[in-house]
Amino acid sequence: MKKFLLMACGLCLASVSFAQESALKEAERGLKVEVPDHSRIASLLEGAMQDPSTANNVKTWFLAGKNAFQTWQTGWELLQQGGIPDKVNMSLSIVKGYDYYVKALPMDTVVNEKGKVKTKYSKEIVKTLSTSSNNFYDAGVFLYEANDLKNAYRAWEIFTLLPQMTQLGKDAPLAPADSILATTYYNMGIFAYQADMKPEAMKSFTKAARLGQGEVAYDNALAMASELGDMAALEEIASEAFNIYGTQNYIYTLVSVYVKNGQYDTAFDIVNKALEANPNNAVLYNVKGVLVENRTNDENITPEEAAAANAEALELYKKSVELDPQSAESRYNYGRVIANQAYKLSEDPATIEMSTNEFNLFKAENIDPLFIQAAEQLEAAISINPEANRQAFSILKNIYYNLGDEENMNRIAELELK
Repeated sequence: MKKFLLMACGLCLASVSFAQESALKEAERGLKVEVPDHSRIASLLEGAMQDPSTANNVKTWFLAGKNAFQTWQTGWELLQQGGIPDKVNMSLSIVKGYDYYVKALPMDTVVNEKGKVKTKYSKEIVKTLSTSSNNFYDAGVFLYEANDLKNAYRAWEIFTLLPQMTQLGKDAPLAPADSILATTYYNMGIFAYQADMKPEAMKSFTKAARLGQGEVAYDNALAMASELGDMAALEEIASEAFNIYGTQNYIYTLVSVYVKNGQYDTAFDIVNKALEANPNNAVLYNVKGVLVENRTNDENITPEEAAAANAEALELYKKSVELDPQSAESRYNYGRVIANQAYKLSEDPATIEMSTNEFNLFKAENIDPLFIQAAEQLEAAISINPEANRQAFSILKNIYYNLGDEENMNRIAELELK
């Protein structure tokens, strides 16, 4: 009985294998008729792709790929004739066709009687892939229009990969112009982000940025790196963008993430390394000033250490202003810290204990000059860019109040409203 059962099982397996081989033959015949039934052929090949007896047969994947590309071509011809094809189905088919053909290529080896290795399907596969570059671009457009962003991304990814395929050799399509690739990668980044594929979005935005898509691509790449918590990518992208554009936001973004994570030493290292490479960069001195000043927020810092940090920050802001007098942010920080010095002097216990006459004299000689110096910097800041830091208006109004300058206090109040 046991032998009979085993034999029956063997016959069952053989019948399944035979069925899949028959499906391959039927699919091959189906592709040769004048109007192939691509949907039926695809169904026939699904079993063959899953069954072990045919899954390792290059013919299975070649036929699946051929049927998929013909599905696209049939739909495209109908579209050109004014018909209404199923754009989503034809687009998904060509994307699958690429995957089928890529799987078939390394499997396509035939050893003849002389022991030489030849290929049977590779020539047709290479020809099809080499001439289909624009089809994948169009497929991406169709899938985007259908809101299938994940597969729209995949179609355009294939469009960008085809010129780089070593398997295509000299037949590989020419790479599109950098401007076209930059736009393509940028849109791929948007597709990927909306499809919740953040790693792919970050890579696409970065590629777009490096091909000249501009600061917006770097901004989006940084946003993705930040959301992913990919510190290595964040540092690389921010440093690269800063070296190109010199915009302080890139360094701020990088530094703020490390500060948020409590990695102050790393933040300082990044700024110091950047300063070594760019010793005359005003932005970097301003950023370092913010970092140094931030030390004073440490609960464990001593009054002496806090005073030293404030003094160092003041010098860094001063250097930044000297290097770039048109930096509203640097002017604001420089003026703000000077104003803070004036406030601290007026709030010092020794100052508070002074008589009215003593205080008035001390204020005129020590505090007011600081307020006047701070006002000069803050006035410059709002003159350069009134939107750079709205807090500048509030500080200025308070400075003029302390100086007893009602006219300027009212002027700044009016400017703030504008």
